[in-house]
Amino acid sequence: MNLTVIYGSARHGSTWNAVRLFKEEIEKYESCEASEFYLPKDLPDFCRGCFTCFMKGENACPHAEDVQAMVRAVKAADVVVLASPVYAMDVTGAMKSFLDHLCYMWMSHRPDPAMFGKVGLAFCTTAGAGLNHTAKTMKNSLAFWGVKRIYLFKKAVSAMNWDEVSEKNKAKMQAQAARLAAKTVRAVRNADRMPAPLFTRFFFFIMRGMMKKNTWNETDRRHWEQLGWLADKKPY
Repeated sequence: MNLTVIYGSARHGSTWNAVRLFKEEIEKYESCEASEFYLPKDLPDFCRGCFTCFMKGENACPHAEDVQAMVRAVKAADVVVLASPVYAMDVTGAMKSFLDHLCYMWMSHRPDPAMFGKVGLAFCTTAGAGLNHTAKTMKNSLAFWGVKRIYLFKKAVSAMNWDEVSEKNKAKMQAQAARLAAKTVRAVRNADRMPAPLFTRFFFFIMRGMMKKNTWNETDRRHWEQLGWLADKKPY
């Protein structure tokens, strides 16, 4: 199984260790190879909001070299993992910038067919509050990329670093990682037989109708036309 993991922080704290536990549980079922990226090191530039990726294409982005290296890994993976600790009740700024850079891949613009068969996971931990909002931020991007199955790992650890996490909480995280690994393995093995989520089917239908009328962005419309999505083809 191939994983691509995007870490919103370079700290090897509770979130990093949650992913580590998950990978170890996956290894109990089958071999696991992981491509890992650490933010902001692997994407040091914040999205400028210049709209270049929308209007001229993703390769025209001023940060395309770094962004597309990560996109290639995401597209090649069976499982896409987004992992962020809670900062100010949300994902880290570096993770948000990564998600901003990939908005051109949302179904409202140019979704990539490779994303529609994948399993996605959002990992987040915190010393206190903010888990639900943080998880939702990452889940939203996975959903709007068209990812077929999305699972969440959320845990309030009541500690500032991994060494301070109680053995009780570590045991709970281990058990949660084991359950999540089992779900993930089943989903990957059965991905071809699983139907697309209702959200994906509904939103794709809405966007296809809008793209048929699209006179404001030739780049987006051409993408849908070339893939046959303005006719009868679907990516799921």
